[in-house]
Amino acid sequence: MISPVEKTIDAPPPSPLGPTGKRRRSAMILLRVGVTVAVLAVLATQADWTGMSARVAAIAPSLIAVGFLIKGFSVFFAGERWRLSVAAAGTAIRRWLSLRLMAIGLFFGQGLPGTVGGDVVRGFLTQRAGCPTPTVLLAFILDRGLALVACLLLVLAGLPYLPPTVVGAAMLMLGGLIAGLGFLLVVDRLPLPALAIVNTIRPHFVRLRHIILSKAALQGLVFAAAVHLSTIVAVFAYTTALNLPVTAANLFVVVPATILVSALPISINGWGIREGAYVFGLSLYGVGAAEAITVSLMIGFTDILVALPGGVLWLLSRDRIADVRSETLQP
Repeated sequence: MISPVEKTIDAPPPSPLGPTGKRRRSAMILLRVGVTVAVLAVLATQADWTGMSARVAAIAPSLIAVGFLIKGFSVFFAGERWRLSVAAAGTAIRRWLSLRLMAIGLFFGQGLPGTVGGDVVRGFLTQRAGCPTPTVLLAFILDRGLALVACLLLVLAGLPYLPPTVVGAAMLMLGGLIAGLGFLLVVDRLPLPALAIVNTIRPHFVRLRHIILSKAALQGLVFAAAVHLSTIVAVFAYTTALNLPVTAANLFVVVPATILVSALPISINGWGIREGAYVFGLSLYGVGAAEAITVSLMIGFTDILVALPGGVLWLLSRDRIADVRSETLQP
């Protein structure tokens, strides 16, 4: 039976963490803030900023507009990736709802520690909107997996354009990530200790293996790649605006690798780590640290601006997010 589900979105429930857990969480947040500030400070002091002001002054506004517009499309692509991930997990949600949930998650992700805070908000709201909790958990795993696989495919596409000195290291990194993905796909079959956490996640990985090649999952992979491609195009627009010696092909490795590194939960939404990754990656093509930091900051501030509509949608959605219809889909 298909019926609309209407749920009131309230504030998240009180944290079940005790005093020790809260102190530990506060310490982790302070550590991430410290890492972000320290890395940015070191990069800023070591960069040669001479001539950078002239480059910035000569920026063509049209290229900045193109980069911002293309990056804005990534929200729509990510919304479709989430909708298809939820569909593959067994529940159909409409495009507009999925887009709203993604935009709201991206908005909160800009201010929450780590890089998965926005994902947690999106998953919480999806569950409150009517999707079963097991579906949300499986969709979350699939959504992150699709984003990772898309990154790996783009890095593979860019390997021929890497300097020979770093191809070996890049292939080693790719091999490790592919091995990690393979481990996740067979984790339920491994003789792991009978821990509560293993027993909790084991059924989700069994279902994940069954749906990974479903039509919805494969379509989601296309949109996952489109999210990363929009970032590559935006970065290329910004490097072109700054008149930097970088081709679009060069960015097929630099940008996805930076996305992967920035996802490490050791800074505030990847700030600092992203700048360091761009400094290293673009230096392979003769780009100075100041120029690379400027490109990274342009992308970072673009992400903030693109995420702002999610805040408006959150305010409009405080009373009700509805329009979920439960419907079991055949993988």
